[in-house]
Amino acid sequence: MGKQQFRETDVAKKISHICFGVKSAEQMRQQAHLQVVSKSLYSQDSSHTPLAYGVLDHRMGTSEKDRPCESCGKNLADCLGHYGYLDLELPCFHIGYFKAIIGILQMICKTCSSIMLSKEERQVFLDHLRRPGLPYLHKRGLKKKISDKCRKRSVCLHCNAFNGPVKKCGLLKIVHEKYKTTKKVVDPVVSDFLQSFDLAIEHNKEMEALLSRAQENLNPLVVLNLFRRIPSEDIPLLLMNPEAGKPADLILTRLLVPPLCIRPSVVSDLKSGTNEDDLTMKLTEIIFLNDVIKKHRMSGAKTQMIIEDWDFLQLQCALYINSELSGIPLNMAPKKWTRGFVQRLKGKQGRFRGNLSGKRVDFSGRTVISPDPNLRIDEVAVPVHVAKILTYPEKVNKANIELMRKLVKNGPDVHPGANFIQQRHMQMKRFLKYGNREKMAQELKPGDMVERHMIDGDIVLFNRQPSLHKLSIMAHIVNHRLHSGGER
Repeated sequence: MGKQQFRETDVAKKISHICFGVKSAEQMRQQAHLQVVSKSLYSQDSSHTPLAYGVLDHRMGTSEKDRPCESCGKNLADCLGHYGYLDLELPCFHIGYFKAIIGILQMICKTCSSIMLSKEERQVFLDHLRRPGLPYLHKRGLKKKISDKCRKRSVCLHCNAFNGPVKKCGLLKIVHEKYKTTKKVVDPVVSDFLQSFDLAIEHNKEMEALLSRAQENLNPLVVLNLFRRIPSEDIPLLLMNPEAGKPADLILTRLLVPPLCIRPSVVSDLKSGTNEDDLTMKLTEIIFLNDVIKKHRMSGAKTQMIIEDWDFLQLQCALYINSELSGIPLNMAPKKWTRGFVQRLKGKQGRFRGNLSGKRVDFSGRTVISPDPNLRIDEVAVPVHVAKILTYPEKVNKANIELMRKLVKNGPDVHPGANFIQQRHMQMKRFLKYGNREKMAQELKPGDMVERHMIDGDIVLFNRQPSLHKLSIMAHIVNHRLHSGGER
């Protein structure tokens, strides 16, 4: 038995607010129905069944009409899908939060994780942030002020550790230039560090030029440990809500595997097999890389080898979320372009603009229009071609039965005519292109529904491009005497 949603009965509730946050690894585990561990999609036998604990396990929903979901037993139309999760062998940076991670690292000490502010400054900023109803722009301004103050300070007030600037270096790499000095007075910590290389420079002169570029590489594991140690009272100063998401949640240690219904497998008729969705293929690559890293760690491979695998895993996790990354090294660039989550949502063909705000619907048409001096101000001329396709369902009554009979006899090809009849108490529609229209016209009774062509005097909702909001839609009266524009 799958998880059941708990609902109280007969309780009226009012939504006070919606809070967006970052899911922690534990919340992902609670939301998921199973852990995905297998990189193979199907079992090797002849039945071609999806492998248990694989990316296509039917406990995460179904993408086939004839196979029910194994978690809730519902079919493709009713099952909403269930999530799975996969654990990453090594943590990775989330491409969407990469800027935010660098921003936090610039504000905290890279040794003890406390924020680089004095007690007085902290108190002033906290008092500001506790004001109720603080507007978004004000918060943004405060964040910039806090960030600037932290970046100016080079020595931590809690542990006296030396801190330098944090920068992005290449694709998904962060460096901490701890020993870089531009000031005339060199800090004792830096001078001690530079002096420790005196003996090495004597034996290798090339090292002297490289010494000024000494820096600390902040890999995801280091950053994760730093973020976990940030004191809870410092989190509001980073302008994060501890209840909606902690800094450590910005780094991926676990990935949610989306339900099967949003990444369906398409059965191919030409080749025996299936075409898998881009997301499914990316997930199998991530699981494969996970296994490679696990194997290398078990066998004690060279660190360089594991770091290369880790970089590749990071890239695949980034491409899974956003596949339009720039600056990918040639040796790591994918052979084929895929669609990530970001690509599914953004742009004209994305989920918001393509499927939610505007989408393909019935009973709508589009045509080229041109001005006409003979039309009234509230009229619109519609081409006959459009008028034959756009139908209006009219109920038959004593007053219009003769007109309806005439329209039914004309059928779908002659304007004004009708396309369908739906008889009273019947679910079935009858298409008027075929069958005996004369007989159908005689059998018309009050209460039947005739889907007739658009005729003069009908009122239509009409808008012009660019139709960016509902207010651009107006009602017009149809006029067919003038056929304006060509159909498109």
